[in-house]
Amino acid sequence: MSKENEKTIEVYKEKASLYLETTIKHDNLDPEKAKRKRERLEKFIRSNMERLPKGVKVLEIGSGDGSNARYIKELGYDITASDIAEDFISAIQDKDLKTIKFNVLEDDFKERYYAVFCWRVFVHFTKEDAEKVLQKTYDALEKDGLFIFNAMNREIRNVDEEWVDFPNEYHMGVERYYNYFRKEELDDIISKTGYQIYDFHKEGGENNNKWLVYVLKK
Repeated sequence: MSKENEKTIEVYKEKASLYLETTIKHDNLDPEKAKRKRERLEKFIRSNMERLPKGVKVLEIGSGDGSNARYIKELGYDITASDIAEDFISAIQDKDLKTIKFNVLEDDFKERYYAVFCWRVFVHFTKEDAEKVLQKTYDALEKDGLFIFNAMNREIRNVDEEWVDFPNEYHMGVERYYNYFRKEELDDIISKTGYQIYDFHKEGGENNNKWLVYVLKK
């Protein structure tokens, strides 16, 4: 695990409850916008999860408040939520979800899954971290399993990486490490793992290109 990710994890362990609070405050600034974003994400999750048989095992990496895992459970899948901060884990368990404390860069997978979902987590990975996660998830998936994740697009940033705390959105009072990926870089990393790029699109931001969104197939 990189020193950048290790330091960022310590921030989340200490500040997870504040992150949850500020997330709610941010969504309440424009409830209709938050609702539209949620509906788009749920449509994306549903369209990809429905490629798999109902009831199969799914893991979410970095579940935060557990909203995505809860939706996947509602769709009829055997979802395990995970995170590294106790306050996140408590929030997830409050949603009556099967939950584990799990650091994908350090911990071994205990089970095999038909899908792994990882949303807004790659922003904190160095390129070396990203390659390690991609290979570990590949090895943990069943044949034809899916890895679904997103990463922030370097094309809309002025730097490759930075330490930053947001003044309003998701403010935590301490800087975290953010890394921004070019599609060509991620495609190259993906090609080394054995994955096939099953689907790809860009979304978010003013020009609908803030995030690089991947669905990979083993």
